[in-house]
Amino acid sequence: MAEIKPEWNVSQYGMVAAIYDALMANVPHSTWLSRMERGVRERGKSPQSVLDCACGTGIVTELLWKRGYRPVCGFDISPAMVTIARAKAERFKPEETPDYFVQNASTLDLDGRTFDWIVSLFDSLNYILEPTELQKAFERLYLHTNPGGVLSFDMNSIYALSSDLFSQSQRFGPVQHHWIAHWDAETRICRVEMDFWIDELDSPKQRHFHETHIQRAYSVPEIRKMLVRAGYINIAVFGNYGERAPSSRSDRLLFFAEKQV
Repeated sequence: MAEIKPEWNVSQYGMVAAIYDALMANVPHSTWLSRMERGVRERGKSPQSVLDCACGTGIVTELLWKRGYRPVCGFDISPAMVTIARAKAERFKPEETPDYFVQNASTLDLDGRTFDWIVSLFDSLNYILEPTELQKAFERLYLHTNPGGVLSFDMNSIYALSSDLFSQSQRFGPVQHHWIAHWDAETRICRVEMDFWIDELDSPKQRHFHETHIQRAYSVPEIRKMLVRAGYINIAVFGNYGERAPSSRSDRLLFFAEKQV
């Protein structure tokens, strides 16, 4: 694969953290998580402890907690996102709440803690641009998986990132955004220039900011190979959270893998 260009190493999920939940309001996290749960049950597993990889503001982490999993932990590379997740968790006290950590998946170290189930939703792993770093991430997740445990995650496909699906203009409540996507076929990098406008309270003015988000597309054989190298077995992949193998026009890939008992 071609080398990543230096200008693609940018800061992401900084200012957007404050409006992330509003942007995600219509994303079917609960439906996706239910599909993952069904896939885990079909493997004869009954997990209790769960780790949410690249948890963002804790949307999925809280769903897991509300569904009765214990303990539940989440980690994300963005301090801003984790700060919001921790603040949201305060409303559940004095009950046990999810634990959150600022960690990079490629160097994940939770002091020996392991989990029955590790999940990652909404193409978070596409943000790992270097294949060597993604391989390290799978290896670190493997070390944090209990014997017999399951890893499930989704990724944007090559089709999704190459088909200009991320050039869009929409409004979600007080947040308006305009995104322009740029695809590089040689590196399989999709760079999305994102402009946001937020309505100010009691004012006709809008606050504007810009972020650049970058994802890399990986093929199914590449991901399978990485998972095997990390030690995972019984790997399966489905298209668009369905029940069938992905087609050439599946925009989302759903993976399951197990750690040997």
